[in-house]
Amino acid sequence: MTIDPRAVAARWPDARRRALAALTVTVTEAPWTLDGAAKAALAAAGLDDDAVLHAVALAAYFGHLNRIADATGVPLDYAVTTTPPATEPAVPPLATAPAPVTRAASLTLAQRPATAAALAAWTDDLFARDPAYLPRATRADVLATVAAWLGAPTTPPAAPLDPDVHALVALVALAPWQLADASFAALRARGWDDAALFDLCAVTSTATVTARIDVALRALG
Repeated sequence: MTIDPRAVAARWPDARRRALAALTVTVTEAPWTLDGAAKAALAAAGLDDDAVLHAVALAAYFGHLNRIADATGVPLDYAVTTTPPATEPAVPPLATAPAPVTRAASLTLAQRPATAAALAAWTDDLFARDPAYLPRATRADVLATVAAWLGAPTTPPAAPLDPDVHALVALVALAPWQLADASFAALRARGWDDAALFDLCAVTSTATVTARIDVALRALG
């Protein structure tokens, strides 16, 4: 059977495991709702600052992996003990933050230097390099749009996203389980090939990683 993370958070006998599950669910669904009380509860369950940083980073990263899997729709080509559950397109999109979380963070990824360096290299490659597909300005606008949805302090996009781009970005960021061939049809009709579409999905998904980490750590502050 597939473990329900909410059931783990509510009923698992080990307090540390319950706290990790609860943190993972919140980072995934509404990181802006974390607060000092949540941080105190994590500490009471035996999670020190390094463990909290590790859990936040992993929750955000696995959200990226799942988004890329949903976007590409590549089936497993190997046997697994537990078959992944089927996605349910009727599940509504994730909520967006009501306001940016502007308070200072007491935890930073700099406390995990290897993680911070890996994330910096990853984001530099996607957002700072001369792109092969998306113009750098479009990448920056996607980053700002997604950051605002998740409650990260950010400057507004230099220009509103193209409506077809906006529609796909919204699905990848807020409802990746609803992605289907039809989700890409409008951009394909305008000449976007697989590489360009993947680039947009990767940029969007990476933006959710950086925003979730930023917002979660600010909220816990």
